[in-house]
Amino acid sequence: MSFMIVFFILNSLGAASLKEAFESARLNMETLKRAEARVEQARERKNQARAVVLPIVSAVGNFTRIDPPDTISNGAFTLKKQYSSALRLQQPLLRGGIVGAYQFAQEDIMLAEFQKNANMVNLYQLVIGSYYNLYIAQVDLDNLSELLKFSGDRVKELKSRTIVGKTRRGELVQAETQLLTARTQYQQGEMALKQAEETYMFYTQLAPERLPLLPDIPKSLESVTDYLSKVRTRPDIMVGVQQIKLADKQVSISRGGHFPSLDLVGNYYLERTGIFASSRWDASFVFSVPLFQGGAISSDIRESLERKREAELSNHELVRAAQRDMQILYQNYHILQLQVSVSKDALKKSEEAYRLNLTDYRYGLATNLEVLQSLNVFIETKRSYNNLVAVAFMTYKNLEAQTGVLP
Repeated sequence: MSFMIVFFILNSLGAASLKEAFESARLNMETLKRAEARVEQARERKNQARAVVLPIVSAVGNFTRIDPPDTISNGAFTLKKQYSSALRLQQPLLRGGIVGAYQFAQEDIMLAEFQKNANMVNLYQLVIGSYYNLYIAQVDLDNLSELLKFSGDRVKELKSRTIVGKTRRGELVQAETQLLTARTQYQQGEMALKQAEETYMFYTQLAPERLPLLPDIPKSLESVTDYLSKVRTRPDIMVGVQQIKLADKQVSISRGGHFPSLDLVGNYYLERTGIFASSRWDASFVFSVPLFQGGAISSDIRESLERKREAELSNHELVRAAQRDMQILYQNYHILQLQVSVSKDALKKSEEAYRLNLTDYRYGLATNLEVLQSLNVFIETKRSYNNLVAVAFMTYKNLEAQTGVLP
């Protein structure tokens, strides 16, 4: 299914879910397309490694012009112009490190596949962030709009009371200050929403439709041990493991530099001069044993061993960092669960306080400042609660992504 078809379907159905947003990003983002290109490059390198053990057929020719010797003898030995043309077959029979090179190419394909999967998980985490940040910005603008409305209503009420002398002018000025501040906050919320929409569109290329309200956050999780046990199968961790395998194969290739090489070379002559003009073919074995190359091969082996050691250390560090991040996310989610529960109760109390202060003011039992303060506390508590819920969902989805789970 093409991206344009997916785009049309998702937008015709309204706001995309997180899964649909990720699917659109997966089909569109250049990151994954580059990863797929690297997989294809690895496959071609495997073909190149295989080609080393296959025969080479080539057309060869030579032309030689010589200064004739002073003593003229048999003409076949003193041709001033000598030439030949032939078809040559060269078959490698023994090459040091050739098996390791082919195995290296096979493992390289696996590495490219793991890197592609790791890029996909990373893209999913980016989509998670853009999706829930868009939700936060949308809901936050709603709350600021509510603050703006309540502040405007407050100004209208106090203006009418000021006219009939029931309210002091100073209280009206307080409310007008509150209204101007609310307008500024609303404008800031619009800016934040615009940024969130642009980020969301960048990753998904979907229109930033209104996202549905989030349900209650999941209450139960697997044990932290279960999450930690899944870390080692994560694609980026598997990349590190695969890099160790590649480094090990590179050691084998480097050691192959000490081994001899043996080739079979055969020529079939189409045209030939000299004393062998009547001979149509020849065949030979070419054997080569490295004796001394200035210590280059031994140095190459030591370098390969150090690269393997480096890959092992990097992978060990990556696993420890992944386990640390997993434990932090797991702990944060449990803390967020408690914060959401407490913030929900605080939201109910703050709304009730605002309503009571508003009523009490009309009966002369509360000041205008108390009404405005309770209004601000109510809206800020609501903003905090909605933000906590979204962050909790974001953390929960990142916990899944940290184990390599995609939607």
